[in-house]
Amino acid sequence: MLAVCGLIGLLGPCRVQAQNSDLALLAGITGPRGQVVGGPNLVASGSVGASGQINYAWQAWQRGRDLYIELPLVFTGDSSGTATTQGTVSYSSGGIFFTPGARIKVSPQSRVSFYAALGGGIGTIGTTQVTAGATASVVSKRNTSPVLDFGGGLDFRLTRLLSLRADARDFVTHSGFGLSSGRNRWMFLVGVAFHF
Repeated sequence: MLAVCGLIGLLGPCRVQAQNSDLALLAGITGPRGQVVGGPNLVASGSVGASGQINYAWQAWQRGRDLYIELPLVFTGDSSGTATTQGTVSYSSGGIFFTPGARIKVSPQSRVSFYAALGGGIGTIGTTQVTAGATASVVSKRNTSPVLDFGGGLDFRLTRLLSLRADARDFVTHSGFGLSSGRNRWMFLVGVAFHF
């Protein structure tokens, strides 16, 4: 902890004695989405996804704005499928991101605070694609890549020790992991944060 204070001592006084830590448990879903296109070549598709975050942070600096060092661990998974008159294709992926970084918090009121976060680390995603039709195939792979994460959120204090939290982040990967969604993975999560 003293090393952290030494690194950020250039920004202002570091208060190790008045620590404020929090542990957030957040979750979110995307979808479900579905689409049916009629005609001679009927196409039906759908997708659903879910993600969760465990985020431990401790206050490293306080001077009008609060600086937290955070350790977010994010789990994500999604599944999609497409059915046509020629066959079906299903696709699923699951990933883990660990992106330590910094969070700056502004509290315009005693119960409400806003924050911006930036971090970097590593992520790994496993994908499986199953094709069934005239021929069947299963292709599985796992990719690991550096990850940059940035976003922000809102904290609403219910008590001194408990708050509701909404968090939006984009996890940008180096290679896109070969996913059809590209290099960006937006996540909108809500949950609770415990302050101690």
